[in-house]
Amino acid sequence: MYSRQIEDKERFFGVSGLLYRSNVLMYDKGSESLWSQIKGEAVAGPLTGTKLEVLPSTLTSWKKWREAYPETQVLSFDTGYSRNYDSDPYLDYYKQQSGFRSFFKLGPNEKEKELVVGIVIDGQARAYPLEQLKKAGISKDHFAGRELTLSFDISTDSLSVTDAQGNSVKQMIVYWFVWKAIWPDTGRF
Repeated sequence: MYSRQIEDKERFFGVSGLLYRSNVLMYDKGSESLWSQIKGEAVAGPLTGTKLEVLPSTLTSWKKWREAYPETQVLSFDTGYSRNYDSDPYLDYYKQQSGFRSFFKLGPNEKEKELVVGIVIDGQARAYPLEQLKKAGISKDHFAGRELTLSFDISTDSLSVTDAQGNSVKQMIVYWFVWKAIWPDTGRF
């Protein structure tokens, strides 16, 4: 998840319909620059090279979210469109084991559609299997010259990554094949 504020201006994003290395490119309606969803960076157009600020997010169930935030308001299904919001159009895609247009070779015990926690520090990338972090609760790693602590709270499905000084490290949850397509030399924990 990213902030839409760029250079003190709020931007409005849409889906371009284009893919770059198995990942959807967004566009902003002001400059029509194309943005890599996974890198959070404009890759074409007048804002090329501009980066978006990563915001904290979590991947959780509706039940856990409601327990933690009972006052949450939900958007109405009355959108003015005839779409059926009771069914997920991507359900079959989630069930498939292979990624969309994925071309990289898997290593031992790797699954294309495994969810990983991706981190980039000083241009170096590392991926941590989400299920492994869930099982461990707390994991330690030394990466890019930093001592990292990855803490997963199963009751809220929240993950925090901090360095030895207690500074938060930006991270995202993504399919392994997408992460690997963007950072082919990524390390894996």
